[in-house]
Amino acid sequence: MQSVAAAWLVLQLSHDSAFALALFGACSFGPVLIFGLYAGTLVDRFPHRDVLLLTQVVSLLGAVLYAVLTATHIISLPIVLLLAAALGINQALYFPARQATVLEMVGRGELNSTSFNLARIIGPALGGIVIAAFGVAACFWLNAISYLGVIAALLTIRRRPLTPGPPQTALQLIAEALRYVARTPSLAGLFALLFVAGTFGANFSLVLPLFTRVVLHANADTLGYLFAAQGLGALLGALTMTVAGGFLIDPGRIVMGGLLFGAMELVFVVVPGFTQLIILLLVIGWSFAVYSIGTNTFVQVRSPDRMQGRMVSLYSVLFIGVTPIGALFAGTVAHFFGPAAAVWVGGALTAAASLAVLTYLLTRRR
Repeated sequence: MQSVAAAWLVLQLSHDSAFALALFGACSFGPVLIFGLYAGTLVDRFPHRDVLLLTQVVSLLGAVLYAVLTATHIISLPIVLLLAAALGINQALYFPARQATVLEMVGRGELNSTSFNLARIIGPALGGIVIAAFGVAACFWLNAISYLGVIAALLTIRRRPLTPGPPQTALQLIAEALRYVARTPSLAGLFALLFVAGTFGANFSLVLPLFTRVVLHANADTLGYLFAAQGLGALLGALTMTVAGGFLIDPGRIVMGGLLFGAMELVFVVVPGFTQLIILLLVIGWSFAVYSIGTNTFVQVRSPDRMQGRMVSLYSVLFIGVTPIGALFAGTVAHFFGPAAAVWVGGALTAAASLAVLTYLLTRRR
């Protein structure tokens, strides 16, 4: 909900500038790209719950700042960008800490993916409604209040101490993780595709607000419906992985999910109307969830326990941290050729990378 509200706020402050929205994406996710691998070494060296608790306190403070500055009309585009960058550094720690904590509690399961995709339905849809009814600041206040429950819940989790290993520097820990990936062809191929899909294919948060305002000439209610359609598809994809994960958690089948995702984005060559867009987003959300959850789960299953933080951080860097590069790419394409072009060009690159990785995996398997 806060992501939708902040993106909408950027468009209001910049008078619908695609470049400003791309810059906001760069500030939000650039820190994950820069600090992600180092953050993974911190997660592997400290109790996971404590790191996760710290990130939630910082997120609470960030949401309160957003709310107060927006409600008092002090907010400006530079302030939004600074807040986005600060919370981006926090996100670099949050992603590996969350996954490592959940894995520590419930084992190598799918609980976190299903709840995450459920949030992707409720949050954006509610965000669009709240913006239309009460304004952008209300989204930030609601988000801030929600962290109180999260923090209280985390305090009830037992703090599990880590078993100390041989002392290593952060660079040594990162090098160990990268060598492990290089020695494992299935992980190397999936991470390569993840970089392309994360950079060029997964640009919904940038393109959908722009598409809503520029192409559909619609308001925040419509944006909420679009995000809800994508989120519903993602939830169905998460449930599919929960039911059929034993069959689908295979490198080749995971890459096929990425290929379907890229192919569906290619359909944007014909600029869709609202109804067609809803249907497309349902399929895109489903295929994207099957692909991304499959990759995430495979990474965790194939990674030693001592490397969980670093491997999830590498996943975050290649999937989320590259968002600034993708945001600048999508913003540039959208500026010159329209929002739909940003989607189908990204889909073409993702589909081509999927075919290349699939060929690589089949060759290695033979």
